[in-house]
Amino acid sequence: MWPKMKFFLFFSLILLTLFSVGFFYLNQNKNQQVLSVKSEPSYWLVLKRKSNIEHLYFGSAGDEGKSKLIKIFNVKSGMPGESPTPLPQILGRKYWLITEKMESSDNPETAPYFLTLDVPVSEQEPFGPTPYLECNGQCNWKLPGYFGLHGVNGDINRLSNENQGSSGCIRHKDEDITFLYNILDPKNEEIRYYIDDV
Repeated sequence: MWPKMKFFLFFSLILLTLFSVGFFYLNQNKNQQVLSVKSEPSYWLVLKRKSNIEHLYFGSAGDEGKSKLIKIFNVKSGMPGESPTPLPQILGRKYWLITEKMESSDNPETAPYFLTLDVPVSEQEPFGPTPYLECNGQCNWKLPGYFGLHGVNGDINRLSNENQGSSGCIRHKDEDITFLYNILDPKNEEIRYYIDDV
C-alpha cells in the first residue's frame, strides 16, 4: 500500500511541477504580447528650434515614418543664448509633454490661447530649469511663468526675423494656436513635444 501511495504522491508532484512551469511560461508569453502591442496613435510635435519651424504629426510619437504630417507652422522660439526654448536633451529627456491648454484672451502677451509644456519652472530667477548651461552659463528667462505654445494677440511682428524672440515660449500666429487648441486634448492623450536644435 505504501509504495503505491509514494508513487501516487511522486507522480502528483511531477504533474504539479509541470503545470506550474507551463503556467509560468504562458504568463510570460502573455506579458510579452502586452508589451509588444503598439501604443495608440496620437498627435505629437517637433520644433526645429534654429529654423523656427514646427511640425504637427499624427501617428507613432517620435517616428515620422509611422506618422502623418498634419501641418507645418512658422513660429518664433526663445532668444538664443539669453532665454532659449529649453532643449529636453540638456535635462536628460527626449521630449516635453503638453499638459494643459487654456484660453488666455486677457493676457496681451499670449492671447488667444496657451498650451503648457512640462518644462521645470521656479518662482525666482532664473524662472526655468536649473542647472541649464546654454547661455555662457546658466540661462535666465527674466519672466516668471510656464513655458508653452501661445499666440501673439494679433501682433504678427512678434514672429518676424527682426524680433529677437520670446522668453522661452514658442509664439504662433493666432489662427495657428487656435488650430492647435481645438485639435489637441492633453487631458485625454499624451502629446509629446520634441525639439531639434536645427
